[in-house]
Amino acid sequence: MTNEHNAAPGSAGARQRIEQRFDLVWNPVSIGEVSLILPEHRDPLAYINQRLAAGGDEIDTLPFWTTLWPAAMVLASMVAKAPPTDDGPILELGAGLGLPGLVAAALGRQALITDLEPDALEFAQAAVEANGLEGRARVMALDWAAPPADLGRFRTIYGAEIVYQPKIYPILVDFLASVTAPDGVIFLGHEARPFVPAFFNLAKERFRIKGTRRLINGEAGPVEVILYALKPLDAAGKV
Repeated sequence: MTNEHNAAPGSAGARQRIEQRFDLVWNPVSIGEVSLILPEHRDPLAYINQRLAAGGDEIDTLPFWTTLWPAAMVLASMVAKAPPTDDGPILELGAGLGLPGLVAAALGRQALITDLEPDALEFAQAAVEANGLEGRARVMALDWAAPPADLGRFRTIYGAEIVYQPKIYPILVDFLASVTAPDGVIFLGHEARPFVPAFFNLAKERFRIKGTRRLINGEAGPVEVILYALKPLDAAGKV
């Protein structure tokens, strides 16, 4: 029998586990008519520095998910404004704190909230439990390079700040092509960064891509978030 000391990351009981391990604050977040609370490190920079000092992480794999990024807020706002639909479960990739998936679940959608970082899975599951969303949101570890054979295809996929590692772009494009329904759409949000266009140059071979820009208030003032919608192309290169 699994106990709290060897429980799989993201399994039931995560709220109690992270409250025992970390110095947390539970922050209220309101998106449209949805009000949630999210667990966050009281000092996220100290946590990142601790991981770096331990020597277990490279710079590009450090746990920057500990911050609620503006792109996640933009995606969550889009989820909140979306009309009710029977499109099946949504898939959130590289979820970190999992805000878009949590909002979808709070509005009645089934949500599969995924990440590969064990602590991110714990925080996302803790948020599911704290907001009473166990019946609609499921947290799961997901490796884009080796997804489970039964993962299926999704008509709605979200990802906030998931294109920050250029070395995984080919893997991510192949993965997205394998899990997006023919009539599905992927919504990706990120702040402007010089290397990100390389991802979309690669993705345009498999998807039709449209981008818009949104402004959101950040701690230091307005932040511009670029929001992309990707729709699969068929074998003839048509949507």
